[in-house]
Amino acid sequence: MTPDEIAFALRTAGFVGVEAEGAVVFARGDGPAAPEFTAERGAGGVTLTLRFDVRAPEAALADWRISQKGRLEIVRGETHLSLTLAEADLAAALPRWRRLMQAAAKQAVAWRRGQKPLHGM
Repeated sequence: MTPDEIAFALRTAGFVGVEAEGAVVFARGDGPAAPEFTAERGAGGVTLTLRFDVRAPEAALADWRISQKGRLEIVRGETHLSLTLAEADLAAALPRWRRLMQAAAKQAVAWRRGQKPLHGM
């Protein structure tokens, strides 16, 4: 699957701001103000990744692993949500990716609010 084919699948599923740059496709889920995510073809299929500039607490990471599909992990101090899909399943699975993104975004707001006393925000 080429980056252009990935971009086409994302546009067809209603994602916005879809742009292929080399091997990486950038897109947004729920409008132009939504956080940007990436899509890249790899050995296991197409990996979708959304980055949050907040560090999820360890308990939240553990809860996520138990209750959700997709991988939530800390990478260089940021929380990354990722989901790898088989190329043949990409179009059909994009609604699931949207739901995961929305659930993680809600959690990221809670994580940020939980850090306010620590960082004086």
